Amino acid sequence: MIDTADQLLREWPPGYGGVERVAHELASVWAGTVYSFDVQGRSKDERDALPVRYRRRVLPCSLAMGRMVIPLPSRGLWSMLWSRRPLHGHLPSPGVLLVLLLARLLHPCRWVSVHWHCFLEPAPGLQGRLFVLYQWLVLRLLPRFSAVVTTSPSLAQELVRCGCPPTQVKVLPCCLSEEQESKALAIPRRRSQDLESLKLIFIGRLDSYKRLDWLLQSLCSLQVPWQLAVLGDGPRRQVFEDLSLRLFGDQAPVHFYGRVDEVCKVEQLAGADLLVLPSDRCNEAFGIVQLEAMAAGIPALAFQRYRSGMGWVAQLPALVWDQTPEALPAVLNRLGEDRLLLTQLGDQSRQRYQQMFARRIWMQRLDELLPRSADCQVSGR
Repeated sequence: MIDTADQLLREWPPGYGGVERVAHELASVWAGTVYSFDVQGRSKDERDALPVRYRRRVLPCSLAMGRMVIPLPSRGLWSMLWSRRPLHGHLPSPGVLLVLLLARLLHPCRWVSVHWHCFLEPAPGLQGRLFVLYQWLVLRLLPRFSAVVTTSPSLAQELVRCGCPPTQVKVLPCCLSEEQESKALAIPRRRSQDLESLKLIFIGRLDSYKRLDWLLQSLCSLQVPWQLAVLGDGPRRQVFEDLSLRLFGDQAPVHFYGRVDEVCKVEQLAGADLLVLPSDRCNEAFGIVQLEAMAAGIPALAFQRYRSGMGWVAQLPALVWDQTPEALPAVLNRLGEDRLLLTQLGDQSRQRYQQMFARRIWMQRLDELLPRSADCQVSGR
């Protein structure tokens, strides 16, 4: 494994998003500098969601053109480009891609790898066409890098199908921090006789593609008592709160907690029976919240989407379902009525986490991922 490596990403780690959390955990091991465009200005006044012990630097960049920002000349940028230390960049981001290509051009023997977090699912219009062009371009440039790291076998297979050499693509699932893992694993096992009502939990940014509305609509058909805890904030929070009011009235068993800290999140997980991740786009390529639930002994439901691994993460042998939005109401009713099955799924979830996603497993995979030293390895030359 590389002893020290720098990283580059669009956002400010550790943040609350998947890309930031992945970069944060890598930095906790690699201990290199993490460079960021910090397009949302989080470095100025936002409290870090997780403790940070590594060096971070903000790179000055252009004004945002949609979601695209381009780094401007700066001392930090030159320092990163001229260094020969291994560099690992997180995609998707045109600006990050540009810097990685420059780093490769300046030092062809330098280890420059990319982390492929998701395939983009473009929206209609000009911006959507630009996304398609960007993704087409980056898929053709990937073989030029030392390695391509992605988060699931599903994404790895799709990258190979799109032209990446199989030997170049490495799978490294997401992980939890040591503290998050230990707290989740310490949550006691649930017993079927303790379940008076089905307690569901949703964790995520309240945005359009998270499709909390689908979960709320599915709960309309539930035949057993239920409660829903919604953890997270975002631009569509008021829309979802209004929908809950229309569907269930003032006495709705839905509680919007907003953005919460790690302590509150663990407390809510300890009282939950089932996590639902109803995202409808491949932008949600993994869903780290599923790991938090699985480690806590809570089954997670997610949809199977083309070019996404989120449906793979929490699949369990005792529950075979279509993993589609249309099938969600039926599976919720089944789990609400069959408490023994729900308890069995909780046990299987924790077992799957410990066998596939535990931090010790992640450390082993990381150790095998990259070379001990950044030797000259220029793929595709």
